[in-house]
Amino acid sequence: MRAILVDDEPLALEHLSEELGSISGWDIIGTFQDPVQALGHILKLQPQVLLLDIEMPEMSGIQLAEVVREQLPELFIVFVTVYEEYAVKAFELYAQDYVLKPIYRDRLIKLTERLQHCMRYTAPALPAEAPVLQLFRSFQLERRDAGPQALKWKTFKAQELFLYLLHHRGRLMPKQVIIEQLWPETEWKKGTTQLYTAVYQIRKLMQDEQLPVQILNSEEGYRLDPGGMELDVDIWEKRLREAPPLTSHTLPQHLSICEMYTGDYLSRYGYAWAEPERHRLRHKWLQHVQGIAGWYQQQEALEAAAELYRWAQGILPEEELFYHELMLIYARLKDRFSVEHQYRQLEDMLEEQFDAAPREEIQTWFRSWSRSQDRSLD
Repeated sequence: MRAILVDDEPLALEHLSEELGSISGWDIIGTFQDPVQALGHILKLQPQVLLLDIEMPEMSGIQLAEVVREQLPELFIVFVTVYEEYAVKAFELYAQDYVLKPIYRDRLIKLTERLQHCMRYTAPALPAEAPVLQLFRSFQLERRDAGPQALKWKTFKAQELFLYLLHHRGRLMPKQVIIEQLWPETEWKKGTTQLYTAVYQIRKLMQDEQLPVQILNSEEGYRLDPGGMELDVDIWEKRLREAPPLTSHTLPQHLSICEMYTGDYLSRYGYAWAEPERHRLRHKWLQHVQGIAGWYQQQEALEAAAELYRWAQGILPEEELFYHELMLIYARLKDRFSVEHQYRQLEDMLEEQFDAAPREEIQTWFRSWSRSQDRSLD
């Protein structure tokens, strides 16, 4: 591994260089005490690994890492420090590791093994076809050659932070706003530590999975760049927006668009910050389902309309609209059993899920319809 070492303490620099030089796999191509002088050589020589002391005059190791990271995003950065608290900042800058002083050979051997492992499994180029990020119902990757798969997150908070930044993709999200949303009851210092750690875990996972997603940071906050990867919700909205008017010829296209909606946006996780988008997308889908069902009913294809609503009911069983629409269709079909069955199902679902009763207008309609059915038997 081609490496450059930077430390303003000459004895520490010499010791680190000698120790690494005695471990197989290292090629020390430069050692520097002056971080400003080191910067030019780092950009010119482009090492694979950069080991940095943190506390140095003129330019700290953190400042140097920030500059280098912008120019050499694939560089592996390792901080060398006497203060373990600096590991938090290392995570923010996507440092691959940190080493505490005094430096011991065993620790450097572990560092060597870890870096070699990471380099072995770092893809040099993106796949020909990047996976699609699926956000309907739960988060998965839709790989064209392997089907959907879930990622193995280190922590639940790392996953939530990734999805939060993906939700706001392209926008710089201030650190304070992120902490208030994801760690609302945590004091600032602890929240910042958890944020930095989660960012590190995301970046590590993206690298391991060979995904082009990038988490870009500044002093103010973070911004997620999907790296050209598509989201299923964006694909769905685009197809819905560009769909032609509904006719017998375009019906299969509209049904295909309808079936792309496999569940509410990130509904599996119940994130409060995702609720407005969840409602927005659901509203558009409900309108589309109603539009198709309405077209069926205009064509007197009542059974087809009922079948569509039963399918949609399976996607969102807590949506009151479907029960009411099915009751109306079954009433037109003079199927008393199915009307009553839908009403009882609605009562049971609302009581179990929300400890509530059907809306007053539905109760009123059902009572009126029931009386009319009783009169017809007299």
